[in-house]
Amino acid sequence: MSNDTLERVRVFAPATVGNVGPGYDVLGLAIDGVGDIVHAHRIDEPGAARLLRIEGADMQPADDNTAVVGARGALALCKADFGVELVLEKGLPIGSGLGSSGASAAAAAMAVNLLAGSPLPPDAFVGVCAEAERVASGAPHADNVAPALLGGVVLLTPHGRPIRIHSELELGVALVTPAQRVETRYARETIPASIPLVEAISNNAMLATLVYALATNNAELLRGTITDRIAEPRRAPLIKGFAEAKQAALDAGALGASISGSGPTIFALCNDVAKADAVQKAMSEALHEINIAHVHRASPVAKRGAHAIDDDGKPLHQPEASA
Repeated sequence: MSNDTLERVRVFAPATVGNVGPGYDVLGLAIDGVGDIVHAHRIDEPGAARLLRIEGADMQPADDNTAVVGARGALALCKADFGVELVLEKGLPIGSGLGSSGASAAAAAMAVNLLAGSPLPPDAFVGVCAEAERVASGAPHADNVAPALLGGVVLLTPHGRPIRIHSELELGVALVTPAQRVETRYARETIPASIPLVEAISNNAMLATLVYALATNNAELLRGTITDRIAEPRRAPLIKGFAEAKQAALDAGALGASISGSGPTIFALCNDVAKADAVQKAMSEALHEINIAHVHRASPVAKRGAHAIDDDGKPLHQPEASA
């Protein structure tokens, strides 16, 4: 794909689990097989980003849509001499806790990068996509957009650089999403500005152990580290059937379970996809027993972040980004 010939592109960005237990705002992972698609077309209007329509969701195009904000920021970063028109194909429900707004921003930013000839690596766009998240939540955060851009499990460092944690573990993720919507902006308001020291120490220890376990490929050390004393206790009351689904996941052998992002999706981390499939069935049965409508799935952690696809949804070869 060259800058001379590429006039339009389709980019898929995966769903994500934000926070990942104790990793509030600093740890996220990408989910394989489900996400948003952005169709981008180059136009001769430098810096312009226009959203023509949204498919798959009851939303109207707007200048503050995260796809538009992500595309506009990417155009500036790439110093592009063109603009883009976008069509957003929503594969993720809004307010589900699966990184819907982050996936839209990531797909749009990478579409611009591809149209510009891929001058920058994917991690260069974490900042502009985090700013796009400000539109959805009132505050910039990157624990969804970073894995949506990079794939895998991503840790955000204090100086803003995302680090993809290289692990040989073939982890599976079980997901159940109760039929309700939780606004990210509202869910963030449940977290106080000051956290008791005992809660902060507990989360720090759990997060450090979780990252170490991933980096050393120690699945058993992961067990019990998906324990959050900051967001989960304050957000769990917002989510129908949370306690029942979490307990079912643990009883079925999950390494741990918690809230995906702001909720209402509940995720469970498992040794492999086969175990994740058994766990999501157990979580689903628990919600059925208390008459809570929901959807459920099991997926591996996605190895790829936002990437170009063909008309059949298959990945296209992408050139290596220049340094």
